[in-house]
Amino acid sequence: MKCIYKGRSVFLVLVAALMLAGCSLQNNLYGFITSNDEDAQETQTRQEEAVRPSNIYDSEDTAVVVKKDYEAGTVQLQNIRTSRRYTLNYSGTTRLYNRHGEDISMSQLEEGSVVTARFYKENKALSYVKVISDGIYYSKLDDYSIDLEKGTLSTNGNVYNISGHIVVISDGKEADLMDVNQVDVLSIWGFDNMIYGINVERGHGYLRLQNETYFVDGWLEVGDRIMQKITEDMLLVVPEGTFDVTVSSKGSRAVQRITFARNEEMAWDLGSVEITVVQKGSIIFTVSPATAKAAVTIDGSAVNISKPVELEYGLHRMRVTAEGYDTISQYIRVAEPTASIDIELQKSEEESGGEKSSEQKDTSLAQNDNVTTSPSGTKTQTSAQKSNDADDEEESSSEKEGSSEEESSKEKESDADNDDVVSSDSSYKVYIDAPEGVEAYLNGNYIGITPTSFAKKAGNYVVTLRKDGCQTRSYTLQIDSEKKNVNYSFTELSKLED
Repeated sequence: MKCIYKGRSVFLVLVAALMLAGCSLQNNLYGFITSNDEDAQETQTRQEEAVRPSNIYDSEDTAVVVKKDYEAGTVQLQNIRTSRRYTLNYSGTTRLYNRHGEDISMSQLEEGSVVTARFYKENKALSYVKVISDGIYYSKLDDYSIDLEKGTLSTNGNVYNISGHIVVISDGKEADLMDVNQVDVLSIWGFDNMIYGINVERGHGYLRLQNETYFVDGWLEVGDRIMQKITEDMLLVVPEGTFDVTVSSKGSRAVQRITFARNEEMAWDLGSVEITVVQKGSIIFTVSPATAKAAVTIDGSAVNISKPVELEYGLHRMRVTAEGYDTISQYIRVAEPTASIDIELQKSEEESGGEKSSEQKDTSLAQNDNVTTSPSGTKTQTSAQKSNDADDEEESSSEKEGSSEEESSKEKESDADNDDVVSSDSSYKVYIDAPEGVEAYLNGNYIGITPTSFAKKAGNYVVTLRKDGCQTRSYTLQIDSEKKNVNYSFTELSKLED
């Protein structure tokens, strides 16, 4: 009996040992480590994440993608309602979809996009991301206007509100709305008529002309995006990419193909360029309706449009007036031996005694000299372009509002009246206070070393700040018409890396 009892005791001891070993093995398999050691807890967390199915989540959010960190494996999001930011971890099990429901990689998820995000809140594990399909979305958008004062973005006949906490991304870095220039190409995302995210697909660089004396008061063109009068010491904001850049003056011109990089300055030395001889083109004008007694001036001088008009190659200001019709004022480019311009007049809404004359309507089409506008009811073609595509057709005539030294006195009076409408009293100024000691340019024209100022006039302006050894920056400003001074202070320019 003693032997049997001892045998049973040994058996029970073995069973207890096996049970303890089994529990230990089971705990290790499922990661239930009770140690307070930090390394052990971190191991436990990794094990839990590895075995958790990718479709498990306890939170869902509509948010803007702010930043991706591939090295850390994280994504920063911003809630579109509360603007609260938070960071989530992603892994190979995170499911990612574009707005069409197609699988994408994390590199294809664009910063600035509005997404539906599902995640496990306890350990901030991102389970699911899908770009919203029923919201606002534009890609490669280059035809838009931003009203900083009203907080709106207009495009394609639609007007959207801009969130006060909008996320703006440029070159993978967060930027300010004032950093967006009209020449930039954007992707935008929004929801319920509100824009929450902007990604600058193609930004802007800078062009400096050197030895430009011969071309001063002539014209500078960058592709079909920029046209501006040439001044001394100008620094022009230009779109990122490769363009044919043309300078013209006194009927002569020079062309150079230049590649502009984002946020970088390119200098073009005009002292050694090959200048083409003066060329002239024969322009045929056609006015409709034919019954309208239209008067046409080119560069302030009346021309007889009953026969072809000979004009030097380059830009010219055309003005068309007819009793009972809206005045048309635009810039045309002559670049062909023979060309035709079809002018369609529109009946004036206020043919007599209106509050605003047709000439005032004309001058209010554009406020900045470097903005190309296309007045309603105007159609311009060259004979060579009639057989080309729509893009070539648009390039045949460049329409631009501004002032000219050769304008008639009547035009100058109209411009003066318009200034009273859109600008504050000339005694008020816009001050650029900081950073100090940098070159300041207004719409490409040099205005001085900061602190400096310029006369206040309502409208949109581009202020560019430059200093040797630093990265050039530009800001879009919207100046109001209130009778008071305005002060701006910008951040210090970043030093360029050697």
